Amino acid sequence: MPPLLEVRRLTQRFGGVFALDEVTLSVQQGETVGLIGPNGAGKTTLFNCVTGVQRPTQGEVWFGREAPEPLVGLAAHQIAQRGIARTFQNIRVFAAMSALENVVIGTYTRTHTGLVGASFLTSEARREERWAADRALGLLEFVGLAGRSDAMASALPFGLQRRLEIARALASDPALLLLDEPAAGLNPVEKQQLVQLIGRLKARGLTILIIEHDMQVVMPISDRVAVLDYGRKIAEGSPRAVQDDPKVIEAYLGVPTT
Repeated sequence: MPPLLEVRRLTQRFGGVFALDEVTLSVQQGETVGLIGPNGAGKTTLFNCVTGVQRPTQGEVWFGREAPEPLVGLAAHQIAQRGIARTFQNIRVFAAMSALENVVIGTYTRTHTGLVGASFLTSEARREERWAADRALGLLEFVGLAGRSDAMASALPFGLQRRLEIARALASDPALLLLDEPAAGLNPVEKQQLVQLIGRLKARGLTILIIEHDMQVVMPISDRVAVLDYGRKIAEGSPRAVQDDPKVIEAYLGVPTT
C-alpha cells in the first residue's frame, strides 16, 4: 500500500531563504507522525504547502488511500474536499459564532446543497442541516465540550477553544488530520487531556501529522518522529531514536555533542 501522504523533495524559497529544502516525508494510513524542530525550522511552512495555503517552489505532494493524486496546484478548499483537515498554531475560531456554529461550518465539504437549495430550504437542505447539527453536537461531546454548544466561541477558555478547533477540523471527516502545535498555551492538565483526546483519535484509526514543541506531548503519541532544522530533515525514526540522535540534540541545544 502506498503512503496516505507522501511529500517528495519539497522546497519553498522566500527570496534567497530556504524555508524548506528538499524535504521528503511519508505518512502511512493509521499512523501518527510527529514533526518537530526549533522555531523557524519550516514545520508550519510544510503544513501550508500540503494544504494549499502556499504553493511550493518545487517538489511534489501526493495524497490518497488507493490511488494517490498530486496536490500541488490545487486550492485549499479542493485539498480539504479530498480529505485533509488542519488546525493552526494561532487559534482560528469564529469568535462571534457559537461553538455549534463553528463546528457546523466544518461540515461544508461533506454537504451538497447549493445556494438555491439553502435559500429556499428544500427538503435536501433541511436534511443536510439536521445532519450537520447532529454531527457537530456529537463532535463537541467527543472533544469534551458537551453542554457548551450555545456558548460563543470567544467566551470559551483558551484550552476549550483549542478543542473546538479540533472538533471543527474533524467535522469534515478527514482521512488525514494536521495538528499545528495543539498544546501551545495549554497548562499541564490541559496538555494531558489533549494527549488523551489524540489517543482516542488514534484508536479510531485516524491518520495524524502533528507539529509540537512539547516533547512530553508529541513523543508518547507518535509512531514515528521527523525532525526539521533550517528547512532540512535531519532525522527520522522512533521517538526514542530521535531523542537520542546527536544531530537533534545539537539542533535544540545549539552546541555540538561529543
